[in-house]
Amino acid sequence: MQLRIVIPSHKRHDRVFAKKLVNDPIICVAESQADLYRQFNPDCEIVTHPDDVVGLIPKRNWMAKHFGNLFMLDDDVHACKSICVEKGEPSRIKDKNEITRIIFNLAEIAQMLDVHLFGFTARISPVMYDETAFLSLSKMITGCSYGVLYNKNTWWNEELRLKEDFWISCYMKYKERRILTDLRYNFEQKSTFVNSGGLAAFRNQAEEQRSIMLIKKHFGDSINLKGTTNNGKDKTKQLVQYNITCKFKY
Repeated sequence: MQLRIVIPSHKRHDRVFAKKLVNDPIICVAESQADLYRQFNPDCEIVTHPDDVVGLIPKRNWMAKHFGNLFMLDDDVHACKSICVEKGEPSRIKDKNEITRIIFNLAEIAQMLDVHLFGFTARISPVMYDETAFLSLSKMITGCSYGVLYNKNTWWNEELRLKEDFWISCYMKYKERRILTDLRYNFEQKSTFVNSGGLAAFRNQAEEQRSIMLIKKHFGDSINLKGTTNNGKDKTKQLVQYNITCKFKY
């Protein structure tokens, strides 16, 4: 199976942290930003999309069609951690070969199971790890690090600006009834709300709420609001009232 690790980026030519984590990453940017990205990232392949592909969600649709099988790492991802370590052992994985192997192994398992959406846990602490259930077919993926094996159901709703990871999780659960999540590893990103570029220009309470209401419109009573995150860390702070969960009746 051919799988490419692709970093979608926008106006962060000097802050593509994710390229340091894996072997042979591709940075995907708008044509008009290509020269700057090549100047600041000479060690990476730069693939461009037309400038009229605006926003992360249209970019994901374009990348999926262009690359087929791919694993996407947000440009602000700066660490990969194992949460299945023993007490006192270091959790951060620093070897690029090891991180790349972890990604490719999960993609191969997804292919064997005929699963088209796969990713890693949002849990951040070893105390949250269940050693009897290190893989899941029912949990949601986390948006900063996930992959697709392209098929007819690989589609993000471009009416949304935010929460596209939640959308694709719900859509794949509805269409295919399964998502593959590796609960042993976590990819950590810089604070979403202070890092300029990317989606920072769109991310606010009104847009979060609009996106949730649109998701609820499509998936109905399977979508529920909740008060806090379940990963041990409230990364959204003032947006905590707009967290949601998904539970399909099957």
